[in-house]
Amino acid sequence: MQLLTKVSSLKMSSRPHFQRSMLHPKYWATWFGFGVWWSLAQLPFTWQMRLGTCLGFAMRRIAKRRTAIAARNIELCFPELTAAQRQALLHATLDSVGKAFFETGMAWFLPIPRLRKLFTIEGIEYVQQAEAQGQGVILLGMHFTHIDVGGAILCQSHTLDGSYRTHANPVYDYVQRRGRERHNSTSVAIPRGDVRSMVRTLKNGRTIWYAPDQDYGREHSVFAPFFGVPAATVT
Repeated sequence: MQLLTKVSSLKMSSRPHFQRSMLHPKYWATWFGFGVWWSLAQLPFTWQMRLGTCLGFAMRRIAKRRTAIAARNIELCFPELTAAQRQALLHATLDSVGKAFFETGMAWFLPIPRLRKLFTIEGIEYVQQAEAQGQGVILLGMHFTHIDVGGAILCQSHTLDGSYRTHANPVYDYVQRRGRERHNSTSVAIPRGDVRSMVRTLKNGRTIWYAPDQDYGREHSVFAPFFGVPAATVT
């Protein structure tokens, strides 16, 4: 009971709140964008995946810098592939990124009963067993394109805390936090860099999802081999 009270207190104190300042005209475009995103998230799943494929195709033309970065990464990581194979992998990557836009929308905006029909979970019993024994768990995973919908799915079956980086746009930050925290009332968003809270959470026998592969600059990173190529990752 004491643990639950502490967690609840932390959760309520960190829960995002709507501010009147978010209605300022400079945020109207953000609200409009979220309105469109919410509407798209209500479409049938198959429609959203088709639209995701279309978006991934469009990225080849409208996101040329990101496409070039992805192509270079594939070239470095898979030198054994032919040019045609690397091009096919690039197209598959962009297709996944396009679908991620809609998967994130489903995680944040799709009614929970509809979301539950779209997935099954395997292996959750190992996490539940550790929690029953009072052991903290770190779920270590990279920033794959399905990170938001994956977190939403796991929170349907298990309390999951996660590291969190505040968005510079307060409206985006507010909607993002609400979208991520709506799936489990006891989950806590821990600010990035708050190592003490992470350790305390683990000592309390809770589960943390941590994705350490983002590059936030030299002052926050070390270089480690990734596919044999030195790559920056946060410490």
